[in-house]
Amino acid sequence: MTAAFKQQDGQLKLAGVLDFHSVADLLKGDQSWLQGDQISIDLTEITQTNSAGLALLLEWMKMAQQKGLQIKYHSVPEQLLVIARAYGVDQDLPIV
Repeated sequence: MTAAFKQQDGQLKLAGVLDFHSVADLLKGDQSWLQGDQISIDLTEITQTNSAGLALLLEWMKMAQQKGLQIKYHSVPEQLLVIARAYGVDQDLPIV
């Protein structure tokens, strides 16, 4: 299973499984969404993740900062929060 990144009702949504394969595809994919002043990404529909999912969020955060943009993650799955806490980066993620 893969992850899908889509724009719906003016909001960016990430759905599916975040694993090493899907994260690699997302990072190689179109980054045209990385524009504007503030980016909001809804993670409600993430069904499964591992440390690759955390790496993706951190990389997107870094990419946004390099462009002077603010990025926020909404509805971060508990599984991802547990991994972030284990790595000690939960406080670094812009979660609302």
